[in-house]
Amino acid sequence: MASVSFRNVVKRFGGFTAIHGLDLDITDREFLVLLGPSGCGKTTTMRMIAGLEDVTSGEVYIGDEMVNDLLPKYRDVAMVFQSYALYPHMSVEDNIGYPLKIRKIAREERRRIVLEAAQRVELETLLDRLPRELSGGQRQRVALARAIVRTPKVFLMDEPLSNLDAKLRVQMRAELKHLQHELQITTVYVTHDQIEAMTLAHRVAVMNKGVIEQLGTPKDIYNDPRTLFVAGFIGSPPMNLIRGGVAGGVFEGSGLRIAGLGSARVEEAILGFRPEDIRVVDGVGEASLTGQIYSVELIGDHTLVAVKAGEELVRVRADKDFAGKLDETVGVAVPGEKAFVFDARTEKRVDH
Repeated sequence: MASVSFRNVVKRFGGFTAIHGLDLDITDREFLVLLGPSGCGKTTTMRMIAGLEDVTSGEVYIGDEMVNDLLPKYRDVAMVFQSYALYPHMSVEDNIGYPLKIRKIAREERRRIVLEAAQRVELETLLDRLPRELSGGQRQRVALARAIVRTPKVFLMDEPLSNLDAKLRVQMRAELKHLQHELQITTVYVTHDQIEAMTLAHRVAVMNKGVIEQLGTPKDIYNDPRTLFVAGFIGSPPMNLIRGGVAGGVFEGSGLRIAGLGSARVEEAILGFRPEDIRVVDGVGEASLTGQIYSVELIGDHTLVAVKAGEELVRVRADKDFAGKLDETVGVAVPGEKAFVFDARTEKRVDH
């Protein structure tokens, strides 16, 4: 097992800078998720750990060893790709055991290790099948088992669940989390799916335009977003974000007035509040804004209500038995202590 560290790492592709002075310490046995939209630099960061991308400047360490100039085959990392990358003419057993064959492990010992890895991912009855005879979830488990037999210092996983349907993704998330807990191998996982990040990670590094905007536990990232980007990216449904201004601890904008913001004063502000922290109310007196019900979506354990207030569409997580009608006028109560204030110019959060 090993830690992974970046020291002021920069990566350029010609005149384009993909990674800007990255400093990051991934601790031994940690499950760290690099989360962000396409083009944010998360896959490039992972590929620099693997040695598939050179570092323009700065240093990358695996354990105590700087690996900038070390070939990928000597870094002792195992990768799991989005595309499975299985050999179509080989059986499941041969696909899983291929890294051991390359190392010239004896056939009987190889078979024992393969069977043990297959049992971990519930593939022991499918060892004779070819990849084309497997479902997407089974193929992804073959790729995982092939990584497991390597017993590497670090697992690198590049959006491994994105090709699976929704039900399989939920199942595979649980399997991945349990497997990493059981194997205790440092894991770096790349995804644009914030649900995967929140459910899998010990810590999440939220990336945007080649920098880490915020690093912390899933709970910290969700409850304490430090930038406007993190606030808008984390959460499903996303945080409500409304433009206006704050003076004397009172936000006003787009027909919305919210007090209780301490001594905050921001001329150009964006107010953020999560759908589960606000509620639909009948009384105008306790409403922070009023508007018409734009849509009502029964999700199962709750109802998502969209209220049109002027030009803004505010989403509220209501009880599953919510009975409001479209175009009905309602109020929405927004507690000041649950609201976040961001400076619209710097996009940084303003504490209040």
